[in-house]
Amino acid sequence: MIQFRSVTKKYKNGNYALKNINLDILSGEFVFIVGASGAGKSTLMKLLYHEECPTSGTVTIGGINIANLSNDKVPSLRRCMGIVFQDYKLLQNMSIYDNVAYVIRTLGISSREIHARVTGALKIVGLENKIHATPAELSGGEQQRVGIARAIVNGPPLLIADEPTGNLDPKNSLEIMQILDQINQRGITVIVSTHDNAMVDYFRKRVITLDKGEVVRDIQAGTYE
Repeated sequence: MIQFRSVTKKYKNGNYALKNINLDILSGEFVFIVGASGAGKSTLMKLLYHEECPTSGTVTIGGINIANLSNDKVPSLRRCMGIVFQDYKLLQNMSIYDNVAYVIRTLGISSREIHARVTGALKIVGLENKIHATPAELSGGEQQRVGIARAIVNGPPLLIADEPTGNLDPKNSLEIMQILDQINQRGITVIVSTHDNAMVDYFRKRVITLDKGEVVRDIQAGTYE
């Protein structure tokens, strides 16, 4: 599903974020991307949803090289994936229902279909009873659940989560990872960047370790260290 071939990201100041990355991630996998701060985790994730472009090399998703995708095609790329951020990125003046519905209201589908998709996504994350609440009325863990519901409402084959538990306590972190695991069991490819070693050790998924922009470890059913 996803291929990185000789991917390097070098900034104008001469610093390398990634060096010669070669990776294959198969459809349906659950993958943790780990490493110390500055190891290149977030840059790798941003390449997937075209927030960044590589200096050299190719990033292929579903057979399409997205490395140098034109700006007008980026929205179509992102409609094929769900993205979960550390800081939730919810619209504070909208209800939970409208936050989740926001991303599919431009697709030309009926209100009835939108309602079915939104309530279905919120049910998966356990927030079907919070549709009229606003983000300010929710805990951090609940806000991240809304972020996940928004990411999956369009039924994407790929879910990218960049430090999804970075602002959460251990209990909420575990619940968020359990939801991501359940989503993966539905056949969705899940890629999670994290520094939460306890969660990585608990779930024993594939673990790819970055150090100074290079892949130094890639192991199935692995642990953080």
